[in-house]
Amino acid sequence: MQLKNISRIDQPDNNTHGWFVRIRRDGKSLSKFFSDRKHGGNEVALEKAISYRDLHLNEWVSHTKSHDRAMYVSNRSNVGYHGISYTVKNKKKNGKVYHEHMFTVTYSPEKGLNKNKSFYIRKGKTEAEFKNNYDFKLNEAIKFRDDMMRSIFGFRYVNHKIKVASAKKDKVKPR
Repeated sequence: MQLKNISRIDQPDNNTHGWFVRIRRDGKSLSKFFSDRKHGGNEVALEKAISYRDLHLNEWVSHTKSHDRAMYVSNRSNVGYHGISYTVKNKKKNGKVYHEHMFTVTYSPEKGLNKNKSFYIRKGKTEAEFKNNYDFKLNEAIKFRDDMMRSIFGFRYVNHKIKVASAKKDKVKPR
């Protein structure tokens, strides 16, 4: 019998005996205690605890992709967005050196497989034109990264984005 997420609690001094279900996912927790006395004994309380756990785990698994895979989101980025970096490469063409500007998006569609996609930024004739091209390609890279992460992790990634946005909002102090 699998007792993952279920613990036995026996505290004779407090007259507490039963099974405790605790599930943590996406920064949220769910817990419930099944008392032997209230549920008609040790075995019945355990059966109810298992049913409760299975109901909630199955509910969570049914709407979460890659539920058994860790979702690692690095804080390292030179543009402020997870999994996106800005790079300038020196290239040679016909003996001339020029700079190639790009954003690189990294993601892992399955465990052990890492992928990158590059978004090249047109230089532009003026600094303002380059800035517009930079902003446009950054938004394109962010949308691509979000779409990939959503397709890989489903609601887990959506919950992560909400949590990050909330944390940023809480850090901003009103003036």
